[in-house]
Amino acid sequence: MNMKEQISSRQMIYVLILNRIGTIITLMSIIHMGPANQDIWLMMILSTFYCLLFNIPLLFLAMKFSNSSIIEYMEKIFGKFIGKILGISYGLFFIRIAVLYYYIEIQMIRTTFMEELSPVIIILVLMLVLIYVASRGLEVSVRTIEFFGPIVILSLIFYVVLGFNNIDLTVLLPIYGDSTLSGINIGALEASLIFTDPNLLAMNFPSLSNKKDAVKIVVKSKIISQLIIIMMVIATQVSLGVEQARHSNFPFLTYVRLVRTYSIFERIEAVFLTTWLIIVMTRVVSYLYISGKAFKQVFNKRNIKPFIYGVGIFMGIALYYISDISPKLTFLFSRKIEEYYYYFIFNIGIPILAIIIYYIRRKDFRKQERLGS
Repeated sequence: MNMKEQISSRQMIYVLILNRIGTIITLMSIIHMGPANQDIWLMMILSTFYCLLFNIPLLFLAMKFSNSSIIEYMEKIFGKFIGKILGISYGLFFIRIAVLYYYIEIQMIRTTFMEELSPVIIILVLMLVLIYVASRGLEVSVRTIEFFGPIVILSLIFYVVLGFNNIDLTVLLPIYGDSTLSGINIGALEASLIFTDPNLLAMNFPSLSNKKDAVKIVVKSKIISQLIIIMMVIATQVSLGVEQARHSNFPFLTYVRLVRTYSIFERIEAVFLTTWLIIVMTRVVSYLYISGKAFKQVFNKRNIKPFIYGVGIFMGIALYYISDISPKLTFLFSRKIEEYYYYFIFNIGIPILAIIIYYIRRKDFRKQERLGS
């Protein structure tokens, strides 16, 4: 049933764009990277190149094994035993991403919109919604994202335009005056590693209706999302100031609260909350779905729903423990290199190793292809 599900190129572009924006919109962790000053927009322009570069290994493998997800072709390349271990590892990695952003979502709701509401209620309601949406299937999810995608993008541009009166562009001066090339370059590398959208494409590649559009999908999603992110960063920094933006828990929300709506909306932050919920729910649902799909393929089962239910319940329990015992945001701002090991290993390291082994064993793969045909 799942193999018959199809995703258009347009739908996949919106999935990747919203997931990339979802990485930044809440905490805007990139303003703590590299020079951590008014040149963050320069850093993000450079990071576009690294984002495209780091996408190549997974994109190459996806195009070589176009009818298999990353879980399935890892088993083909590394063999059944190691492939299963890698498949489980990727599944756990996807869960880690989902839990992290689920946690951020809950913390923002608790600290800014519903301070009196018990975390148990928030976690339970969100868990049920996430499980329901993910269990409806891939096509339902991507159609929903395709519908809301343009609305979300236009809304973010709208918030930036409305805040024009609060903007002081002199905050961006001097350009490159307080930064170094190495600082901007290191920051661009850091920023490119926090994005995990290549995993979404790698897991859902077999469902693409036009696999020849893969490069176009990657390039378009990267460029469009980077432009929106740069706009958000500039608007936030020039409105709040570089230092205040860095010391704000939720910089873009703080910026939105300063926006004058001229009676268009009574409370602009309520409208922003709707936009924000669509973005972050899209991200968490996407990783809940591919987590369930990863374990379904590892254990070679036909039905994905039990795995989605299991992962969703595990996430809810984990989030209750984290939120109720130790609700801290400081670790999310950590710039220790260890925090990037996960992203480097799963997005770049393992795929590059897989490519090397693929070329070593390519005669075997060609023989298998001839026998299969």
